[in-house]
Amino acid sequence: MVDRIEHPFNRTSLEPKALTDMNIVKDSSPKETSPKETSPKRGPNMLVLGALAVLACTFLGIAVVIGLMTTKAPIAGSGNSNTGPEPSADNPPGAVIVDVPWDHLHHIDSFEMKNQDGEKFSTAQFSGEKPYLVSFFFASCPSICRDLNKQVASLNEQLKKEDVAFVTITVDPDRDTPEVLSEYAQGFDAVSPRWTFLTGQQYKIKQVGEQMFRVEVVDMANHTDNIMLVDKWGKYRDRFKWDDPYDMKRLVNVVKEVAAETKPPLGKTVRTRNAMVGREPIDLSTVQYLREFHLYTSEEKPFFSRDLTGEVWIANFFFTSCPTICKLQSKYIEGLQNRLGEHPTKLVSITTDPVTDIPATLREYARDHNADPDRWIFLTGNEKVIPRVGSEFFSAMGGVGHHSTELFVVDKWGNVRGRFDWQDAAQEVEMLSLVDSLWNESRPPGEFKRIDGGSKQDESEFEEEDDE
Repeated sequence: MVDRIEHPFNRTSLEPKALTDMNIVKDSSPKETSPKETSPKRGPNMLVLGALAVLACTFLGIAVVIGLMTTKAPIAGSGNSNTGPEPSADNPPGAVIVDVPWDHLHHIDSFEMKNQDGEKFSTAQFSGEKPYLVSFFFASCPSICRDLNKQVASLNEQLKKEDVAFVTITVDPDRDTPEVLSEYAQGFDAVSPRWTFLTGQQYKIKQVGEQMFRVEVVDMANHTDNIMLVDKWGKYRDRFKWDDPYDMKRLVNVVKEVAAETKPPLGKTVRTRNAMVGREPIDLSTVQYLREFHLYTSEEKPFFSRDLTGEVWIANFFFTSCPTICKLQSKYIEGLQNRLGEHPTKLVSITTDPVTDIPATLREYARDHNADPDRWIFLTGNEKVIPRVGSEFFSAMGGVGHHSTELFVVDKWGNVRGRFDWQDAAQEVEMLSLVDSLWNESRPPGEFKRIDGGSKQDESEFEEEDDE
């Protein structure tokens, strides 16, 4: 609340011990700047992501078991490392592998879209000839989708002796034209029809994703963590988690078996994760968390969060037309910038109103607050992406008209390590002490608990201000 502000930016003589006693050991490793590479060590708390993945898979496992109770289908593994078999390619952790009659598997009708060469492409050409693997992505995704397609490229190499095809479908057809897909495909040495990128009308993509593969398709909102396998006879044979190395080994083995089939396995059972009768699209696990993000600076230059690898930085959310709390917060950050002096910690301010806060508006705002462009960065970007940056990367709200009284501290590897109320002088000292310790880290933390300045409140109880 505004009436709690003690105006710490007026405390020009403040010299927090965390700054004056700093013994900084800055990472001397080369700084990554290329937006085409993604390091597996960056991103938000990997323990949180791991926990979410286990919970999602456990929910899936329970649903599958309930759906199959009447058929007494045997379950090969529950993913429980304490009671089940050791994880392997036959028993990926968290996966439920079941025996299903091949005849009962869902049939995928052939579908037609445009490929990266602007030509009509139909999966009917695979009927009776070869199996194919399907995944969904969008080209402007800076992190998860690139990791996905790196995995597909690896599978393409591992299965180079097999007669199999890869089909990658955009969920953002308005932006992902054939020309965009062609350039993107070249980055992965993808050549149709071996590896085809497809685009088309949104309703058609949604139909293919949700009605055929039971994958929720939302424009630039979700990335499925599944790669789906369709066999030579159009049966939805199996699905695999692309970010699970055990499941990727299983994929290679299953594809080789399916590619070797010379006739439909009528009357036989197959081992699969894909027992989907009556399942709704939302039931399938999806990856909904950004591990990094791509926005634009006030100088209209692309900004990738991974560009700050090796540096510690402090971030906040605001919008320039906010008449109250944002002005006070920005004045505080101006004072913090001055007190930091030559200290290398960067400040990153992200607008939650990108429609209004275009680069020119941010440049003027930065000048009004005497922002040093080498130290204090202002960001804007796609109005659909920024809320995800707030809610997923920072675990904060970032919608239009929203802002918080919080500052977020990010470590050298892109992990959000703490959040602090800038109105509280004691929390400022706590924040700068954390900054001090993070600069002295020499390797990524195996485990850490995000610090909530001044309290132990649950992360979901995140205070926000709304301007009427």
